[in-house]
Order: sequence, then C-alpha cells, then structure tokens
Amino acid sequence: MTIDPAPLMENEFRISQVPPGSVVLVGDVAVFNVDGSFCATQATCPHKQGPLSEGPLDGSTVTCPWHGSQFNVCTGAVLQGPAQDPLKTYRVTVDGDVGRVEIPLAHAVQGA
Repeated sequence: MTIDPAPLMENEFRISQVPPGSVVLVGDVAVFNVDGSFCATQATCPHKQGPLSEGPLDGSTVTCPWHGSQFNVCTGAVLQGPAQDPLKTYRVTVDGDVGRVEIPLAHAVQGA
C-alpha cells in the first residue's frame, strides 16, 4: 500500500518534478531549476508579457519565446533586450521534496 504525499499549498511544488534545466509554474511564478538550485521569477516577460516558462533555459539565462529578451532567473537582471525592466524575483525554500515560493503579502487587503 502506498501513502499519498500530503497535498500541496498553492505556493508549493514537488522538487522531484523539476529536474535541473527545467521550469514549473507555481501560480503566477516561474520556478527554474538551475543546476540543482531553485530560482523563482514572475512568469511573464515585462516587455510584452510573453510566457517565460515556455522559453529555453541555458544555465541561469531564460530567453523569452516571443521577442528574445534574456534574463538571469536568479537575479532578475535583463541580459538582452528588447525588455528594459528586470524580473521580479522570489525566494524559494526546500523542505524534503517540497519547494515553497515565498510570495510577499502585497495582495493582502490593507487597513481591513
């Protein structure tokens, strides 16, 4: 009899499903496995909102599939335009086989 793993929260993912050189979407965040380390950024290109999770990852560099902008997925820095704005980045923690994206509570209602 196998025991099903605990269900994931909306900001979590199974690290076993994200081998090095791949990416997984966790809500509105793209989580990249860069040589065994996890880096998380906004999921869309700041230029024209292209889907970064569908672009090729070469080391720590992702290329937007729409217009070719390149970014460092660990720092968010623009490496090649046409994009001019850096990517938002998020901290990722790992607990066993579960990765967790630490998303700021910017969406919380203030003054409630």
